[in-house]
Amino acid sequence: MDNLKNDIIFNTINNGILILDEDLKIRAWNRWLEIHTCMNLEAVQDKNLCELFPSIDEKKLKRKIKSVLVTNNSSFYSVDPHRYLIKIRLSNITNAIYEYMQQDVTIAPYKKEERLVAVYIYDKTSLCETNAQLEVLNGELKELSYRDPMTHAYNRRYFYEEATRLLSLANREEKSCCIVIMDIDKFKDINDTYGHSIGDEVIIALAKNLETHTRKSDVIARFGGEEFVILLYNSDIKNAKLVAEKIREDIQDIAISTSEGAIHFTASFGVSRFDKTFDENDIEHTISRADKCLYVAKTHGRNKVITEEYLGASKYDKLFNTYSMDDQTLHII
Repeated sequence: MDNLKNDIIFNTINNGILILDEDLKIRAWNRWLEIHTCMNLEAVQDKNLCELFPSIDEKKLKRKIKSVLVTNNSSFYSVDPHRYLIKIRLSNITNAIYEYMQQDVTIAPYKKEERLVAVYIYDKTSLCETNAQLEVLNGELKELSYRDPMTHAYNRRYFYEEATRLLSLANREEKSCCIVIMDIDKFKDINDTYGHSIGDEVIIALAKNLETHTRKSDVIARFGGEEFVILLYNSDIKNAKLVAEKIREDIQDIAISTSEGAIHFTASFGVSRFDKTFDENDIEHTISRADKCLYVAKTHGRNKVITEEYLGASKYDKLFNTYSMDDQTLHII
């Protein structure tokens, strides 16, 4: 390989080139590889590439070289899972994402009669960095598109997408899901008396309160104005009632500062349980029933939780005609 040792193009090209025989012995090693590996030709010549770089899958590389020699055609070499062939450490000062150079590798026939191939190594770290950054930015943009800008709670769009996924999961795992819908009591009076900026503070305070009483598996969404909806995953109606009651009680203790002193507010709640058969596998039906429960709460003094109990489809026509009352909770019976 003396002809390559002093070849200007071979040693000035901006990618790695090495010549291997079918036993993976190194026959030529260009200047790019010397610089990036800190190993000159004398140190690597006639050495087995995989002995110098143990992370390489030797059997896989031999199969690929054999295929190239048989077909006499160049072939791309997949470097997964490491994303590199030759392990070249990167400076953590100039590269904050990858510890090792990300590479594309092509194997081409060089001298078929001598069973030699040329292995081309291309540094694609910058491209990978750009793609990684774009993925992060796209993820952030997607997250922003799912969030209410004022409260940072999820919006309707995200709620319905996530509800579809969670309900499908719940059906497979035979889990129960519930809907809690809530609305701030006399919110118009707050806006009219103290101004919309105070009204916004009330909504934000409510959203923060909801986060403290829900799990990561639950979904909180602002449906508009002062109305919020929670999907409680793996929760029966009894547990959903407890969650709603705790939220209702804590809301009463929230104090919002105004020029006229601190003010307090309350909220009303409706709770329903998703039933695959009765709801025709549509969460809108569950939300509609919870909304009717909320309406009952609003028309029976506000600051209440109203729950429904599953009694069968034939009894839903009478659902909002009969009530029993226990403290601040109305149960439809």
